[in-house]
Amino acid sequence: MALLVPSASAPATVTSALGKDMAEKQYQTIEVYRAAADALYAVSGMVLFSFAKHDCDTKNVIIRNFVARSAMTLKSVFSLWDNGDTQNAWVIHRALVDRMFHLHSLGVNDDFQAFDDWSFFEQFKSQNRVKSDDLFKNQAVGWVYKISDEKKARIKALEKDKPKWRRPRAEDVAKDMGMEFLYKYGYDYASTHVHPMANDGEQDFYTITKLQPSPRFPSQITVISNTILTSTLILQDSLNHSSFSWRRVLWDFIDDVRALLDNGDASYQKSFEKLAILFKENDLCEPNNA
Repeated sequence: MALLVPSASAPATVTSALGKDMAEKQYQTIEVYRAAADALYAVSGMVLFSFAKHDCDTKNVIIRNFVARSAMTLKSVFSLWDNGDTQNAWVIHRALVDRMFHLHSLGVNDDFQAFDDWSFFEQFKSQNRVKSDDLFKNQAVGWVYKISDEKKARIKALEKDKPKWRRPRAEDVAKDMGMEFLYKYGYDYASTHVHPMANDGEQDFYTITKLQPSPRFPSQITVISNTILTSTLILQDSLNHSSFSWRRVLWDFIDDVRALLDNGDASYQKSFEKLAILFKENDLCEPNNA
């Protein structure tokens, strides 16, 4: 089966899709974006099912879960858009960009096991604070607070040799990727919607009350376009850093989705059809050592 793993570098279509001047960029309609996002969500599902066909170590479970979280976030941004809640769409868009930077850093530095140890230890400490707090310890009951002997042994080992992994700085990762614009116009701009600003809720006020006259608010369609782009980057890095070889048409599909974001080209529909047929009749991946 013809499989190919390309290099981890992102193609020029990424810069083309987001890096051009915002005033010059021609955005598509929400219906056009929704169709592309639905296809991307479906392809993400194909990739998840492909992972599920194989035994996955810690690294590949983490990568698989990044794909799943990205797909759910993509859907959530559209749900918020449909509800007129564009500010919260930016909030979770920023979370998606943060995940993208994390995944890239983990892949480049091969830090998956260190990340897993750190995550496990931090989550244990958070849970233990609740169990140790006089105000809440009586509520810390049930199966979710029970710790298996295996986990107790792991906690004991990590307490002796505490995880040294630290979260990467988004700006540093963007610079390492050669895509500072992803930080400036994705992460940093979206941060203005995460942290309180004086005019927060003004558009929400008129959306809820429907009072007139209503001020003119700028279109926030950028959050839709940028979320789709970020989801393609997470999918690309997931394929590149996994321990599997994948069908080349997956990268064709990713490039085609980015072409839609750049100029409205709907070629992704053809590559999506090819993927759907391949997924039904063949495996989309195989272990690298197969």
